[in-house]
Parts: sequence; structure tokens; C-alpha cells
Amino acid sequence: MFRIAASLIALLSLLSSAVAQTPPAPPAPARPAAKKQAPKAAAGARAPASTEAGPCQIGVISAIGDQFSVQHVGLTMFGNEYMEAPIETWGIDDLFVARVRGAAPGTAVRKIAYASGAFKPYYHPEAKLFRNDRDDLTALVRQIAGTTNCERYVVATKSRVSVDGTNQSIEGLGVYKNWASPSGRGVVVAYFRINVFDGRTFDIHRAPTRNFGDVLASSFSNKNDNMQILNNLEFPKTPEQVTNSALLRDSTRSLLTAQLDKYLPAYIKGE
Repeated sequence: MFRIAASLIALLSLLSSAVAQTPPAPPAPARPAAKKQAPKAAAGARAPASTEAGPCQIGVISAIGDQFSVQHVGLTMFGNEYMEAPIETWGIDDLFVARVRGAAPGTAVRKIAYASGAFKPYYHPEAKLFRNDRDDLTALVRQIAGTTNCERYVVATKSRVSVDGTNQSIEGLGVYKNWASPSGRGVVVAYFRINVFDGRTFDIHRAPTRNFGDVLASSFSNKNDNMQILNNLEFPKTPEQVTNSALLRDSTRSLLTAQLDKYLPAYIKGE
């Protein structure tokens, strides 16, 4: 019995020694860290717009194609109505750039972009005792031109004129009628000013002079280059009706194109 017990003790001792000498299992290889995927672009996000490259002989800044004025002149002041409508979708400023290119074939013409509302302080300035419209425009054009380094800048801005000799006025592109206008009649107008700036000094070039023949011909003409009469117009009552009116859009673009094709060549030549 003693021998059996001794044998069991010896056997257990050998097993314990073998377990103690068994090397530990090697650690499992570490897994490589998962690579983070680049974030996907948000749906509908647009890539940055490319800028025009190369030399610029004429930079074009057009500030006439954002709003359309609608003026109804009443029999008394209580009948006057005025509203403005957005018309960026009409492509007026792009039309101006295209007509400059047409008047300057073979010339590097570039559209100069600017921030929305940049011309608002110019068109609606704070009240000042002394204000120089010319200096204000020069400072604004210099700021917008930035580092574009064009040789010249052709700039279109709105002008404000009185309506049919009344005390009411209309600015830039628009349509008006007075209390005596026949039903369905309206007058589309395009009043704007063109200035050409030196690209280095930003001095304003002298406006082209009209010769005696031009003045004489215009004195015998009843046609006003700045307006077009529409006899089949349903006068708009809301800004949406203005923006969506193909008749007002096409009439305005046609009137503006005729004016620009007539007068731009002289500005481009610098005569």
C-alpha cells in the first residue's frame, strides 16, 4: 500500500514539473488598424468654380441685371404703386458680357464676379452732405477688380430717370404705366450708364462724343432708344408674375441688346 502511494506521489510530481516547464502560447498577431475612409461629399455639393485664366484685356462688371422695377403712376399720389422683382434668371449681366465680346472681336474679355449686394451701398447710399458719385464708383470698381489685372474695365450701372415728366422715377430695367394708359399697355425701359476704367490707375475714360450728324438725326426722330411700348401686356401685380413673364424678359433683352450694339463699339474703341 505504501509503495502504491509513493508511486502516485512521484507521478504527480513529474506532471507538475512538466506543466511548469511548458512555454506559454505566443500572443495572437495584432490586427492592422482599420483605415478611415475619406468623408463623402455631401449630396448636391458643387466643386469650386474655375476661374478664367490667361491675360485680360477687358474686364466686364455688370450691375444692372438683378432687379426689375415696376411703376404705376396714379392720378394722385395715392394711386402710385411701386415694386421690384428679382430677374437673375433672365441672364441680363451675361448678356452685357456677350455684347462686349461682340463689340471687341479678338480681345480677351473676362466677366468679373462680385459679391451679392456689393452695389447696394452705391445705389442706396447713406445720406451725406457732400457725396461724389464718381469717387464712390471708382472705389467700388477698384475693390471688385482686385488682382484680376485687366487693361480696362467696362462697367454698367443703373440710372434713375423720371417717368413721363412726373415726380415719380424708375431705375435701371423696368416697366411702367400711368393712370391714363390704355388697358394692356406698358412701357419697358432700360436706363443704365457705361463707364470705362483704366486698369492701372482706375481713372474713368472720357465718354465717347457724338458728332453733329448723330445729334441732328436724333432730333428728328421720335424713337426713344431707352424704351419699348408693349400693347399686349397684362400689367404684373406680383414679383412672381414679373420674374415668370416671358414677354417682359424677351422685350427687355431685345431692348438692351439693341442699345448695347449701337453704343458699345464707341466705348470699346475709346473714341
